Amino acid sequence: MTAKPQGAWRGVCLHGHFYQPPRENPWLNAVAREPSADPDHDWNRRITNECYRANAAARLVDHENRILALRNNYEWLSFDFGPTLMAWLEKHDPWVMQRLVEADRRSAKRLAGRGNALAQAYHHIILPLANRRDKETQVYWGIAEFRHRYGRNPEGMWLPETAVDHETLTVLAEAGIRFTILAPHQAARWRFVEGESTVWRDVRDGAIPYGRAYRYQCPNGKWIHLFFYNADIARGIAFERLLEHSSRLLSALRAAFADSNALSGEPWLVHAATDGESYGHHFKFGDMALAAAFQVLEKEATIELMNYAAFLDRFPVKAEVEIVPETAWSCAHGVGRWRTDCGCQSGAHPEWHQKWREPLREALDTVRDAMALHFEKQAAAMLRDPWAARNDYIHVLLKGTAEKEPFFQRHQLKPLGPDERRQVLELMEMQREAMAMYTSCGWFFDDVSGLETQMILAHACRAMELARLTGASPLEEIFLRILEKAPSNLPEMGHGAHVVRRLVMPKRISAFNVCAGVAMESLALKAPSRERLHVFRLRPLQERFLCEYPVPCQVGIIDVEDARTERNTRCAYAVVHFGGLDLRVSVKPMKDEAAFDPLVRNLQTCAVEGVASLLRCLDDMSEAEAYSLKDVPEDVRMGIAYRLAEDQLHFYTEFQKRFFSAHQALLWSLREWGIALPPDIKDSVRRIVERQILDVLKPVLKEENAREGHFRENGAEGTFRRQTFLARLEFLHTALASWGVPQDLPEVHRALTKAVRTELRRILESQGVPLEKLCLLVDIAQALRMGFKDWWIPTLWWELSKRLHHSDLSSHQRSCLRSLDVLSSCAFLS
Repeated sequence: MTAKPQGAWRGVCLHGHFYQPPRENPWLNAVAREPSADPDHDWNRRITNECYRANAAARLVDHENRILALRNNYEWLSFDFGPTLMAWLEKHDPWVMQRLVEADRRSAKRLAGRGNALAQAYHHIILPLANRRDKETQVYWGIAEFRHRYGRNPEGMWLPETAVDHETLTVLAEAGIRFTILAPHQAARWRFVEGESTVWRDVRDGAIPYGRAYRYQCPNGKWIHLFFYNADIARGIAFERLLEHSSRLLSALRAAFADSNALSGEPWLVHAATDGESYGHHFKFGDMALAAAFQVLEKEATIELMNYAAFLDRFPVKAEVEIVPETAWSCAHGVGRWRTDCGCQSGAHPEWHQKWREPLREALDTVRDAMALHFEKQAAAMLRDPWAARNDYIHVLLKGTAEKEPFFQRHQLKPLGPDERRQVLELMEMQREAMAMYTSCGWFFDDVSGLETQMILAHACRAMELARLTGASPLEEIFLRILEKAPSNLPEMGHGAHVVRRLVMPKRISAFNVCAGVAMESLALKAPSRERLHVFRLRPLQERFLCEYPVPCQVGIIDVEDARTERNTRCAYAVVHFGGLDLRVSVKPMKDEAAFDPLVRNLQTCAVEGVASLLRCLDDMSEAEAYSLKDVPEDVRMGIAYRLAEDQLHFYTEFQKRFFSAHQALLWSLREWGIALPPDIKDSVRRIVERQILDVLKPVLKEENAREGHFRENGAEGTFRRQTFLARLEFLHTALASWGVPQDLPEVHRALTKAVRTELRRILESQGVPLEKLCLLVDIAQALRMGFKDWWIPTLWWELSKRLHHSDLSSHQRSCLRSLDVLSSCAFLS
């Protein structure tokens, strides 16, 4: 886009700060189910569906709500994504991460090499409240993570909660960060650096002109640039429904150019920063309003969509600023929200106090400082510079096991043995947890028992555990004693120490919990022991099915290794299954494998004597702990439950089919005589017909390529087989109406939707354009009168439709693709 003359130049830059706290259980490095996020598994998944993914393919629709096009909003939106959130996306939704990287690359191409993405301090710590070492590590880790994701150095960095002080800006400048974004009330005074108006102007009331960049001189003499966003637009987006329709957002942006400063002839950037979750999560369809606004602005003759780095390149900075230190965008009391009962809270419980905030910070600071001394003392004997090694440890987190050896080569004083390597890794993990326990969300909300506060307390408990494992004196007692001064608003919770004991410590997962879960899974599902469970590597050394009577029983030995720290625990187990979800396992450390055979013989003897004797034998295992299904990792527990329930449901379905076959004539007679079938019978009929349809579809759904299957489109025989196949489906579907049964088929719909989604992905990933199976699946959907409400199908179909625009397609293929357009509520081919 051609730059406008400076005197007439007007630009728009909207910034989205995208962030979620690290939700992973720190012992397992996996996110547990969060019931408050229902129907999704957890809040990361829910907000990804509503916001992060939605903005990567935002819908532009017509007056009938048919999708006309998709926009990657990140190509036009300045944005930063939390590093811990990016790690989660890499594992659970890599497509979103790919779109972010693509958006940064395309925006850089549009804006002379300046991409839209900004870095973020790693753990979202309130940096003014952190010590200098933690500030430096958080910035260094944020830069390294950004470089790993985007393949370039960041020019800007988002400060968590825009919390700032002089030292924080100094650390940013020393790290090579070019600019950051602040709220207007964080400016103290400003002036032009040359000309007639070099007098300082006090703007502590938030009245700093927002449309230009300012330079700030750090205490060490280095300079960094600051942007102060338009508070009215930011507030309107976040709280005042500017995203209700794109016209409202556009009107607010255009009105901002009527500002007296904007009319001065100076190049003027109307910009605002908000939580990125506003665009789709806080405001449903906010992603669509943003996309529609960007589409209009992209074509606007007098306004240019811009980002901060490109603005700095194009227009010289002519003003400087001084800041109000220890301030943030979401606290009217400086940074009180993260250390005192300042009065700032979510508003959900206006009568509640936050007296717990100060003791919480005191407890964390106390154990942090103790762990820092322990870290220095222990690591100094093995590493050249422990704190430099901590900074460099980010590369192990980003690249995994392959980076461990280079890490040791860079930092070890001498070649380290296995025990020393393990101790170094545990010390590094201790320091990582000691920073994660300061994640800002832990103080942001209303009570010490809140979900986010539980998260940071869990990180603190894991850090103290690692400190103990590396030889430190236990810190838990002093930690809990301080937390007793952190009162909860809930009488049943009492105080922070009780929250730790009641809500946090039950989340602890040890090697023995992992062993117990894997043993139960192996016996209940009659499968070999798995080799990996999240961060734990599992090596079964012995595995013996002992008996089926009086109850199924299995014994074994498993090595359980934490892949992060290389700590290995050898466990012996004995597990029994009483039926259903009633499983019981005893686990003990296995110090001598020679003791395994006597254990097996003892269990065999007890099994012969009966259930009571077998249970007594499990209870008498020396050094063993007993576990039930509720004590093992959640995903293992739920996997066992679902699998066993599925087996029982299959049995019930087969029973229904036999009943229906035996009494079909009688039931049809009742139907013909106008006697209504009981609801239970109707539901059975629907289930049976749905199962019959799934059986008919099974060959197609399993087939990788319809060209190699039984339902080819070409040739007389292929056409006949296809027609009879579709006729069979139509007959079964019509049978539902004949029985007076609702024609919704949720299992069929899920299976067919998944098949279409998979086939679209396969076509997009292939070099050619094999459309036979996709067309067949569309024909099936039409035969069953099914549309696609799945978010992915129009998203993938949009990509494919662009590729097929000039393709040579048969008439049947074109007809099927037009049908897919209709079934997906799209208008891509109109």
